[in-house]
Amino acid sequence: MNSTYKTKTGREVDFIVPTSGKTKILIQACESLTDTQTRKREITALSEAMAELKIKTGTIVTRSGDEQIKTDVGIISTGRLFRLIGYPLTR
Repeated sequence: MNSTYKTKTGREVDFIVPTSGKTKILIQACESLTDTQTRKREITALSEAMAELKIKTGTIVTRSGDEQIKTDVGIISTGRLFRLIGYPLTR
């Protein structure tokens, strides 16, 4: 099984995770979204995949910066992996 997804225009989403039923989880991973070109590339690829697969949510895992990005096809959540999955950080 392939864990990545390529859109019809050739853009790549880092992870596509099957779940029970027809729903899938789409995940991009990058260091940061502060660079304008990186931000555009990651959001565009994820939005295209969301539209093609009819999925309303996507995730971009970064080192920092929690954000909810509204797109034409749905909502993209960004942030650290532990926060996104609800895992408590303890030391």
